[in-house]
Amino acid sequence: MRRVVPFLLMLAVSACGTPMRWDKPGATEQMVAADTTACRRAAQVEANRYYPFYPWGWGGWGGWGWGHHGGLMWQMRADDERFLAENRLTAFCMRTKGYEQVPVQPQTQAPPPQQPPSPEPPLK
Repeated sequence: MRRVVPFLLMLAVSACGTPMRWDKPGATEQMVAADTTACRRAAQVEANRYYPFYPWGWGGWGGWGWGHHGGLMWQMRADDERFLAENRLTAFCMRTKGYEQVPVQPQTQAPPPQQPPSPEPPLK
């Protein structure tokens, strides 16, 4: 129970974060989408150079399962590092292009149109 409570607390606090989007004065939605895609692709290529994918870790298969679990742990850590590097490089690329992250504005719904009063008298 002691391990579950902090986890649930972290999960609840992380869900309260403000959603962000990239914004640049004068940029259209298509420009933002194209720049984001280009930055993500470049960041992915660069991150894969620093954190390459090796199916069995550095040591190879290891024979009959020996060393297999260590390789999986190493690969999970490399995947985590690659993911974080991709996000940092994407943010760097977007900022270099003049974008900044701003909170997403909630879309307000327009009030329903008011019905004109009926010309008929109310029923008694």
